[in-house]
Amino acid sequence: MGMTLWIHTLENGHYSQESEDHSLMHRYSEALDALCEELKIKYLSDFFDFTDLEYNYGDEDSVQECTNDVEPDPITGLGYGIADMQWFEPADGLKTINQLHHAVSAMALPELPPIQRSQLLSELEDCLQILQTAQANNGYFHLAVLE
Repeated sequence: MGMTLWIHTLENGHYSQESEDHSLMHRYSEALDALCEELKIKYLSDFFDFTDLEYNYGDEDSVQECTNDVEPDPITGLGYGIADMQWFEPADGLKTINQLHHAVSAMALPELPPIQRSQLLSELEDCLQILQTAQANNGYFHLAVLE
């Protein structure tokens, strides 16, 4: 399995980890960050959260903790909690992802094959919908990097 991004939200103490895979957003994250630089907006990768990777592939102490009978966090159901993760304001993510969506629609990243352009636009649209809801609910979000 390859690397992917999942968009997670935190709204009124409710942690949502349900997400579609956003594998193209991860695969093209360097090119998208370069586009963000041109657009003078926050990088897409500024919203990445590596907590899951660090937990699962960290140093030996972290790996040892994973193999012990660690009680899952009551909110996340994972071996780590909400406070361990990085969270961001939806308005910031909306600005970046909306501008990326417009740029990719306008044929930025000419190296993208048409089918991947369409799929990448769908991934960006999915994030926009989730971020709009998170913003309306005064929530937070991050793009979890998962393997």
